[in-house]
Amino acid sequence: MIRKNKLSQIVRIAFLMLFCRSLVFAQIDEIITSVTIGNAIEKQPLSVTIQLRDNPNISSVFIAYKPFGQNEFIKKEMLITANNASILISADNIKPPFIEYYFIVEFKDGSTKTYPSGINQGESPFQVNVKTISVKDSGVIILTPNNEDEIVVDDFILSISFIKAADDVDINATKIFLNNVDFSSKAVKYGDLLLFNANDLLSAINFGNNIIRIEIYNKEGKLYDELTRNFKIVSKEQIQSAANNLSYSGTLRIEGRNEVFNDISKGYENFSADLYGYYGNWSINGNVYITNEEKKFLQPLNRFYFGIRANDFLKIQLGDVYPKFPTLILDGKRIRGFSGELNLGFFNIQTTFGEITRAIEGSILQKYTSINVPLESNIIAINESKYGASFAKVNLGTYSRSLFAIRPSFDFGENFQWGFSYLHSKDDPTSIEFGARPKENAVFGSDLNLFLDNQNFIISAQAALSIINNDISTGTLSDAQIDSVFGANSFFDINPNLIKDIKNILGRFITVNQYIGPLNPAELSSLGAEVSTTLNYFANTLKWSYIYRGNDYVSFGQNFLRTDVKGINLFDRVRLFDNQLFVSIGYENLSDNLQKTKVATTNYITYSSSISYFPHYDLPNISVSFFRYKNNNGLNINDTVYGKYAVDDITNRFSLSAGFNFKWKVRHNASFSLSTSNREDNSITNADAKYTSAGFTINSSWLTEFSSTINVFYYTSKVAHNNFNYVTLSLGGKYRIINNKLELIATLSPSFGDFKRQALDFSATYNVIPNVDFIFQMRYYKVAGQSANTIVGLTSRLTI
Repeated sequence: MIRKNKLSQIVRIAFLMLFCRSLVFAQIDEIITSVTIGNAIEKQPLSVTIQLRDNPNISSVFIAYKPFGQNEFIKKEMLITANNASILISADNIKPPFIEYYFIVEFKDGSTKTYPSGINQGESPFQVNVKTISVKDSGVIILTPNNEDEIVVDDFILSISFIKAADDVDINATKIFLNNVDFSSKAVKYGDLLLFNANDLLSAINFGNNIIRIEIYNKEGKLYDELTRNFKIVSKEQIQSAANNLSYSGTLRIEGRNEVFNDISKGYENFSADLYGYYGNWSINGNVYITNEEKKFLQPLNRFYFGIRANDFLKIQLGDVYPKFPTLILDGKRIRGFSGELNLGFFNIQTTFGEITRAIEGSILQKYTSINVPLESNIIAINESKYGASFAKVNLGTYSRSLFAIRPSFDFGENFQWGFSYLHSKDDPTSIEFGARPKENAVFGSDLNLFLDNQNFIISAQAALSIINNDISTGTLSDAQIDSVFGANSFFDINPNLIKDIKNILGRFITVNQYIGPLNPAELSSLGAEVSTTLNYFANTLKWSYIYRGNDYVSFGQNFLRTDVKGINLFDRVRLFDNQLFVSIGYENLSDNLQKTKVATTNYITYSSSISYFPHYDLPNISVSFFRYKNNNGLNINDTVYGKYAVDDITNRFSLSAGFNFKWKVRHNASFSLSTSNREDNSITNADAKYTSAGFTINSSWLTEFSSTINVFYYTSKVAHNNFNYVTLSLGGKYRIINNKLELIATLSPSFGDFKRQALDFSATYNVIPNVDFIFQMRYYKVAGQSANTIVGLTSRLTI
């Protein structure tokens, strides 16, 4: 047996995505039809997948998420494949008691919408509880296989030791599941050991990834503990390769799908492949996704990636990469190009470069002569000899935008790191013919991290200055042009010598002309900075942070970054009773109008609190939270001059979630959620809003081959005196037949009330031979008053 530590994260991710996923039932949406989220466990990555209705106007999809107590949402681009968008949230952001999240859909015309809708009006984001790892030890040990072992099926043995088990553990009540199939009756008991061999488990063993789950009960018949173990069944040839320090694995998928939406039929063909390989301390991984949806007039939908890694010393990535720099510089942005890291101990360097926006040509709408041309933003000069006119109204295209970033850093042991960052991003004015105002951006930053007392005392800080030029089409100004444009009696009342000094200094980094900003850096309008201190003592996490972001700060490496804001955030979380009880409180006080560009300064105050009880077994887990958001800029609504700018609103948000694993005749898992949000707006817009949603789900395992799901979801909202109410009922089941080779899944989900819809989902997965599967998927949904819509697809999957 060969242990592959390098593959552990990959297999764990695959397990989360394939076996521990749960469906989030939320408000009806015309773009996003469902959300599937993995099992949220502290310090483990979390998979999130959403299903999209066919919409050719979608440009990109982002997820916004934050752990409780964090001062703002982290926003990252999701990977769109076929009609799904997915992302894996990094383990360092999975923190108890829960994570809040929502989605942002960006359209080709530049508009956006959120899901749930109404986020900016006080609607509650989604919430997922984060389970913790107990320090309680049942004493039960899985001797073989080891976690992430690679095993030939003939050599497989499952052995479980109860020698160190607690006194109240009942060995005879133990339940053993292999890939969710109950094999408890096959156990052979030898004293304090339970043993299985491969012949007893052949019907459920998969070629490739497998998961063992063991339920441990006490002598009162209550679930006491639960263990899981991942392993992989491989061929003898792979074992031989691994013996020569070479190991590999991979998956190939081919999908054909047809969608009928509003009586319009559209076909999709997709191909994807993933490859992982290891040789000694070297590892490689690559993936490719090719779809017939790729079009030259859209941003790229195909994806390519190849990576090489040598322990923590060297990391090279090519293709579509998502490099992670300090958050003010670059984080969550897709780059088609190169990303690399070289870690030499004291000195390290990280760099990335490539294209972040593909060139998309515009088109002419109407031509004009120099005599009759109107003044409009989308009218540009064109080639008169080529088009017979000197000006035209156009659909503006998108320039190709490149990005380069580099960060050298210095590590002084494990306790101190100091880094410096530089980012440069620029539109290519020659990449399209019908465009306007190509831009350029440069950012200079530094970050510092101190890890003291075994990382129980952490100080983190970062700061960055940005420069942006909003139109580089005319190039850099000459000294003569500066004298003619700037001065006391010129178009810009700014000392021309100051502009010349700026050009001489900054001209090495960015195009300098009249469109560059900020011209007065002393106002700190382009400064972004934040500092935080975290203390972890006595089962208590206390964090203080301060942020400052001027209204002109911008980085092309960040799609969504709140600017014109400063203030503090305080957060405290206490863990009690063996990580079972969490008490969390937070306070945030932010304000805008840093450079006095608004008629008044708005204060944003947030109070947050949460109590979460996660008994590891026996009792229901429950989480209750309350948030209060208060925004006010001190203006009186009755002021005849400034009343229309008044900001005065309060939002109270309450949520409750509970879950319970229990056994009554068979094994059940029940969950309940309730969320309410009430916004009182005392401004001139009077945008009061109320939202309430509640859901109940019960999953039941009736037989080893059959399980069912029942879900009831209720939603009501009142926005600007408009009421919207509906109920969705979902009934689903999963059934395995033909010695578990064929898995059938079906879900019926009708909706009633103000939104009437019938939806049916069905899938069948057939394991033809140990490493080949065929997957058939069908979806039917019909909204009252509209034509029926269907999705039918067939996927073949090969695992090597």
